[in-house]
Amino acid sequence: MEFVATPEFLERYERLSDPAAECVDDAIRRLTADPGSAWARQNRVVGEHGSAWLFPIRCGQEDCALYWRQPESHDDPIQLLLLLER
Repeated sequence: MEFVATPEFLERYERLSDPAAECVDDAIRRLTADPGSAWARQNRVVGEHGSAWLFPIRCGQEDCALYWRQPESHDDPIQLLLLLER
């Protein structure tokens, strides 16, 4: 499955250390391989623009959380919305 990232996601991603970026890359690969898994959909957030999910990524001292959504059409790419510091 393909994905797209918001400018806000990319801004934070570009500031990660190499080891933390590897952790995030692994999480993105896992997410795109199985976006319907319980791991990927741990914390559902519902708002006026639909649903999104938030899951933690453990990377030593640079732990973060990935906020993402899947459009209504599963043919559209996954959207990586934010990468939040924890």
